[in-house]
Amino acid sequence: MKKLSKPEMDNIAKLSNVARGEILKMTTIAKSGHPGGSMSTIDLMMMLYGMINVNPVHPNDENRDVVVVSNGHISPAVYSTLGLNDFFDVREAVSQFRLCGSIYEGHIERDVPGVEWGTGNLGQGVSTGIGFALANKQNGIDSNVFVFMGDGEQQKGQIAEARKVAVKFDLTNLTVIIDYNRLQISGDIDEVMPNRISDNFLADGWEVIEIDGHNLEDIEFAYTHALRSKLPVMILAKTIMGKGVSFMENKAKYHGSPLSDEQLSEALKELKLENNLDELKDLRSQFKQTDTHHIDFTQEFKLNSGTPKTYKEKTDNRSAWGNALTDLAATTRVKICHLLSLIATLPVVLKLRDLLKKHLRTSIRWELWSITLL
Repeated sequence: MKKLSKPEMDNIAKLSNVARGEILKMTTIAKSGHPGGSMSTIDLMMMLYGMINVNPVHPNDENRDVVVVSNGHISPAVYSTLGLNDFFDVREAVSQFRLCGSIYEGHIERDVPGVEWGTGNLGQGVSTGIGFALANKQNGIDSNVFVFMGDGEQQKGQIAEARKVAVKFDLTNLTVIIDYNRLQISGDIDEVMPNRISDNFLADGWEVIEIDGHNLEDIEFAYTHALRSKLPVMILAKTIMGKGVSFMENKAKYHGSPLSDEQLSEALKELKLENNLDELKDLRSQFKQTDTHHIDFTQEFKLNSGTPKTYKEKTDNRSAWGNALTDLAATTRVKICHLLSLIATLPVVLKLRDLLKKHLRTSIRWELWSITLL
């Protein structure tokens, strides 16, 4: 991870301020979106992209660090960060935000350069980050995985299971960053569902770092320390909803409410930024669906299904199932982790011990066994 100089830190602070303006402009022009959480996250996100190993020219480089955004409704922060870091023209994202046919959707999708995972339902980011982190370890790739999350989504039960899995597999290459602005769409997070976020991560074996999520020095320390830790790390970043615009700060309303044109003008004055809304509206009116490029992520996969077998002697279903998977593994050759299946029960029950011993690169013991066919 890159160590930042004082001029680089100052530049990131300026970029974060510019990004706040882009967040407000794109949500105003679309008359929808989520500006509040985007503005509370932007310092954390802009700092991360200033420090990690990513290349806008080659965003899919195998050895890149991976950023997963679990709370994908903060797409304005994502598009501002990526655009201002040269993954694409930020004006394109601002003018086409939530526009039918555009790749810049309200919840991020992989069509956008630099976006690793399409986000919809909350609470799934840690599980996805675990997939990336485990795959990199299996493939011997020395890179790191960072997962942005909201505080409200910590109420999701899936996260409790994911926390344990990360520790089980010793995923020291995984860092979770939680935007702790204490507000969600329905109001105060403790009134919606009390949740001891730090205590939960600590209880499951994570290291927890609590910081001021708007202090760039604190953020740099947390990111640097996380990569030195011998445990998966959760960074609880205490932030302010709508940070940067006084009349938006600490108001749950702005979780999902854009500003009017008049309010935008007032906010941009406070941020000391240019108001080019008319120019952006003109660009939006010129957009044609044929101007955008949606990517087909379908992958060709040749699967040899093995030899069908009719059992003449009596056997149980589970043994037959285990034999079929073993035959599949023996006849199918794919790159490690290109085929990953989860068997939701004990391998002993499914008679898979021979398969696991023979075809797994590393021995992974878990009730949800991960079977990697070589």
